[in-house]
Amino acid sequence: MKKLHLLFSNEIQMGKDTMRLEYSLTEKSLSSEGQPTSIYGIQVAKHFNQKVELDEVIGISESKETVISILKKLFQYEVTPISMVEIVDELVTQSV
Repeated sequence: MKKLHLLFSNEIQMGKDTMRLEYSLTEKSLSSEGQPTSIYGIQVAKHFNQKVELDEVIGISESKETVISILKKLFQYEVTPISMVEIVDELVTQSV
């Protein structure tokens, strides 16, 4: 079962309209060699003009701290769903 934890949210003025970006930690429970474990991912959602655009990268790491660190960077730079996957790939590759 997957859990979704909203950690960060940005509101950005776009003329008269407001765009809201939400950055969530995903958690999926697994069983590895009989031991319960979790694997973490990221979901970014953009709310604008009554439409929602979202994208998700699942299974980034078993380290919650690593994934939260990536989420903080996405939040800080106001990354949208359309560019999120490429940026997450780059950040994960750099940390290896």
